[in-house]
Amino acid sequence: MKLHTVGHSVATLDDLVALLAGAGVELVADVRSKPRSRLPHFDQVPLEEALAGADIAYRFVGDKLGGMPRDPQIQARWRQGHLDPLIVAHLRATDEWQDGLSELARLIERGRAVCLLCSEGDPNECHRKAVALDLVELIPGLELAHLAVGKTPAQDVGVQEVLM
Repeated sequence: MKLHTVGHSVATLDDLVALLAGAGVELVADVRSKPRSRLPHFDQVPLEEALAGADIAYRFVGDKLGGMPRDPQIQARWRQGHLDPLIVAHLRATDEWQDGLSELARLIERGRAVCLLCSEGDPNECHRKAVALDLVELIPGLELAHLAVGKTPAQDVGVQEVLM
C-alpha cells in the first residue's frame, strides 16, 4: 500500500489530473482547511469535476484534517508555507484530527489508492506531512510518496520519495 501526497501549487489543472491518473490515484483527499484557491481552477467544484472526468474520486476532509486551527490564539501563528510544530501539536490533539485519520485509514486499508492534496508544493512546509506521517503510524507497511506537479526549466518533475 502506498499513500501519495501532492501540493497543487501553481500548476495547471490538467497537469495535476494527469499526474494523479499516471500515479494510479483513485481518491483525492483534500486536506485544505477551505477547499478553494487563489487559482480558481483548484476550487472544490472545478477540481472535483476534473477529477471525476479522470475517474478519480474526491473527498473533502479539511474540516477534520485542515491545517488552519480553529482556536484564535493558535490560528494567529498560522502562515501559508510554514509548518509550525505548535500548530501541528494542537491539530493532532483534536478529536476531529483523530476522526479524519480513522476515516482515511479505513479507505487505505480497503485498498483505495489515496492522495492527500493541499496547496503548498513543498511537503516539508505543509501540514499534510503530519497527516501522512500519522497515517504511516496507523497502517503497518504503508509507503509514502510525494507527487510533484509541474515542470522546471531543466526537466519534468514526477514522483519523488519524501524522507520524513
